[in-house]
Amino acid sequence: MRMSRWARYLVAPLLLLITSCGSQDAPTGRWEGFIDSPTWIIVVRLEVESGNNIRASALSANVDGMTLPNKFAAARQLKTAIREQWPNAVRGRIDFHGNTLTRTDHVAPLFVFDEQKRTMTFYFYAGGKLAEKVVCLPVERFAS
Repeated sequence: MRMSRWARYLVAPLLLLITSCGSQDAPTGRWEGFIDSPTWIIVVRLEVESGNNIRASALSANVDGMTLPNKFAAARQLKTAIREQWPNAVRGRIDFHGNTLTRTDHVAPLFVFDEQKRTMTFYFYAGGKLAEKVVCLPVERFAS
């Protein structure tokens, strides 16, 4: 079977489109983040291994209306809790497209990678809506 000249021009872009639809390899490494907003305190740890395998944990507390001393106490509790529970943190697989990590076969971003800064931004959802974005910095070892 012989392809017309026009068909050849259409096949190459189509093959490129099909091959680009698959998940890419996410950057490997460790990231850690913390945010203290007027409404939320959030601590995050992420470890990405080869093959798009991750271990991640995000702990949060709604601090809306809390006094400053109580917010400090909540932040200390979350930082302690994430260290203690990290060995049992959830492991799973993700899809990585462009710069976005999602749960396998899902569309909502979990993390967005900034290649220039080597940061991962965690997307925190509350009540089904995006509530906060937590910039996570690369680390060799997690804080102890």
